[in-house]
Amino acid sequence: MSRYTVPHDILAFRFLACPRFSPDGRKIVFAVHQADLEKNRYLSDLWLCDLDGDQVTRLTSSGAEKAFCWSPDGKRVLFVSERDKKKEENPKDKKSASLYSIPLTGGEAVPLATVSRPVTELWALDEDRLLLKTVEEPEEPRFEDADYMIFEQVPFCSNGKGFTGQRRTALSLFSVSSGELKRLSPAEMDVGQVRLRPDRGLALAVGRSYRDEMPETSGVWSFDLRSGTVAPVLEQGSFNWNCAAPLPRDDGILLTGTDMKRYGHNENARFYLLREGKPECLTADMDRGLRNSVICDCRYGLYDMNAAFWTDREPGSETAKAWFVSTDGYYSHLHTVDLQGKILQVTKELATVDDYDVHQGKAAVVGLEGRFLQELYLVENGRERRLTDFNRTSLSQCDISVPEYVHLENGTAQGLDCWYMRPVSFEVGRKYPAILHIHGGPKMTFGDVFVHEMQCWAAAGFVVLFCNPRGSDGRGDAFADIRGQYGTIDYDDLMLFTDWALETLPFVDRDRLGVTGGSYGGFMTNWIIGHTDRFRAAATQRSICNWISMAGISDIGYYFVPDQQAADIWTDAEKLWEHSPLRYLNQAKTPTLIIHSDEDHRCEISQGLQVFTALKRNGVESRICVFRGENHELSRSGRPKPRLARMQEIIQWFKERL
Repeated sequence: MSRYTVPHDILAFRFLACPRFSPDGRKIVFAVHQADLEKNRYLSDLWLCDLDGDQVTRLTSSGAEKAFCWSPDGKRVLFVSERDKKKEENPKDKKSASLYSIPLTGGEAVPLATVSRPVTELWALDEDRLLLKTVEEPEEPRFEDADYMIFEQVPFCSNGKGFTGQRRTALSLFSVSSGELKRLSPAEMDVGQVRLRPDRGLALAVGRSYRDEMPETSGVWSFDLRSGTVAPVLEQGSFNWNCAAPLPRDDGILLTGTDMKRYGHNENARFYLLREGKPECLTADMDRGLRNSVICDCRYGLYDMNAAFWTDREPGSETAKAWFVSTDGYYSHLHTVDLQGKILQVTKELATVDDYDVHQGKAAVVGLEGRFLQELYLVENGRERRLTDFNRTSLSQCDISVPEYVHLENGTAQGLDCWYMRPVSFEVGRKYPAILHIHGGPKMTFGDVFVHEMQCWAAAGFVVLFCNPRGSDGRGDAFADIRGQYGTIDYDDLMLFTDWALETLPFVDRDRLGVTGGSYGGFMTNWIIGHTDRFRAAATQRSICNWISMAGISDIGYYFVPDQQAADIWTDAEKLWEHSPLRYLNQAKTPTLIIHSDEDHRCEISQGLQVFTALKRNGVESRICVFRGENHELSRSGRPKPRLARMQEIIQWFKERL
């Protein structure tokens, strides 16, 4: 017998991530995560899929595994684990990393070594040497053993990482036998995406080198893994390079990047080929976001593939190509691009590609198919074959509300992609309260994939309305470009869809409307309640209300605010105030729930507190829930208990008022 989706259903879901082919391409290791309510954390283990028979088995069971890689001979998996961490230790105090090795033939994982730094990524170069991404904390002088922090740069914080000071992500060599750790990257460099050329003992890394203010542009460096020397490939200058990879059996380098001259920080990246020191654009006409920007709250622990790619060469082929993900409309697909700039779409059936790896013409993909949750797929010879069955049973026990698509004209060539979801218990002839849900970003996109929180609202008896207003991804740079226009054309699009729903859907009760959203969606929620009283209740989450203060307290504020608002605090503070929802909250009448986290360094907690104070001063019913120890990702990867509490607070708020 089926049951309604409730918030606690998410405890049964499995989140897959980081598929990695063995050196011979016949096996795939991947991570599986699951919420543990009792311990208020996520359990993370490694699983193995043997493509010779499609056998899927668990490799580890401690629930504490982190980054991992294959040994060069493909007989072992090396990984970072917190299984030996003492219960009394602070789980956020990660000053070292324990390395383990587990054979594919079975048996227990064997301790390999302890590294005196946190490790976020690793590659096995041979039987003894590992290339590591390490987190380096500068040694700062302290007087009288006092507990205080020293900041000498901007940004001084990072969402999910807290106050970071002068912390850097470094590239380091580690010898298992001797325990020696040698930092390769310069002290002022912050290392981003890394790609290896094992046959030449080289690594390419994109990064930023700076002291006082982190630049928006980046450079590319080459690391000689034999001598330990580093040399610039492309100097840090006018380009923001996202990823650089050597071409197999070729002297060239493939890159993604943008100069940000036409559309600013959010401009879509292009592919470039570097030979003889000069990058040549291969995809000048390509206008798509090189990432999966389709929103889903059922993911965890994914590898960061923002504008990144993997290079590959199929057996018998003379030329290399790159595999990449882009969002087209409201789906994300896997594509290839060759050295002539020709792009081919690879995946057809999958709605999103969340994580992937490639090997000689085939891809291991973690993705969403239809309205199912994540599974592992093998993409080969034009087929997308599902390899796992972790989540089918979970959803088979739930009543699902299917999003129904609507296309509206809004004066642009693309128009608006919109959806509505009926309540799970829908009955013809009844009227229901409705919630307008606004996504974050703004350069993200809604689709028709499974989104847990919206299914919970539908199960609680609400119609759910959502769309992709101007500013969203998937429709090219021009559609996504709302710099200096926040709260204007995007507001018009949202109200256009709301008007359509009230006029067209007879089951929507126009007197019982709610609105919610997080991050940019929280900004728009704040903006809406200051510009209309058509909504009876609102829930603003991890929001922005004041662009002037945002410029100085967010980890991205110092460049995001002047870029996206087309104004700076010194040159046009009035324009920043004009586009700040706080300016208009003296007009608000809508009862508003404010959800914020005290470790949110993206939309810092003072933004939510300013909303709360303004509403209280003006006599508006309001309530603020501050989640301790959580950050900007609460709704997507927050610890299980706060995550469930957040959902229950929102549902209860809307139930009581709608």
